[in-house]
Amino acid sequence: MAKITKIEKRDGRIVDFDQEKITNAIFKAVLAVGGRDRERAKFLSDQVVKELEKRYGGKKIPTVEEIQDIVEKVLIEHGHAKTAKAYILYRQKKAEIREEKKRILNKDRLDDIDKRFSINALRVLAYRYLIKDEDGNIIESPRELFQRVALTMVLPEILYDERIYSKDGGYNPPIALSSYLSNLDAYDRKLSIGKYHLTK
Repeated sequence: MAKITKIEKRDGRIVDFDQEKITNAIFKAVLAVGGRDRERAKFLSDQVVKELEKRYGGKKIPTVEEIQDIVEKVLIEHGHAKTAKAYILYRQKKAEIREEKKRILNKDRLDDIDKRFSINALRVLAYRYLIKDEDGNIIESPRELFQRVALTMVLPEILYDERIYSKDGGYNPPIALSSYLSNLDAYDRKLSIGKYHLTK
């Protein structure tokens, strides 16, 4: 049986498998029902890994959902129905939060940046800061917002030329610049930094 070394996240990324995350998730469910035995949580996560290797080892990379299904199965098979119920309820609540975040951001998948925000924080971002289309639909993610802000902050540094511009905002255009300025429309949206086009 081949070992599980990678898993597929909900956003499609392939990341390293970390058994400790399974142990921690089981232990949280154990604590939720009044238990305290971390060693038992570790034993149960070992059983989850064995089942994963039996089902997926060398055949395919398991998804987060598939791993969570196996955790539920192992908990029930080892007589931990109350812990399984707590785990299922926790999983359900997380799924509801994910769905609400996707709804707020108008997305099918959340990325690692989206996941870091609370629902209220995403609502504020969506209402105030994220770019929307003419119908009011969000067309920018928090990641793209941060890229846009970073670009806006760094652009003056990139474009500043002390031979042309002074720190107080004045400028002394050389002759070559005059011909460029008279033909400015020809350069509009021709240059870009990443997906952001520079406009005149």
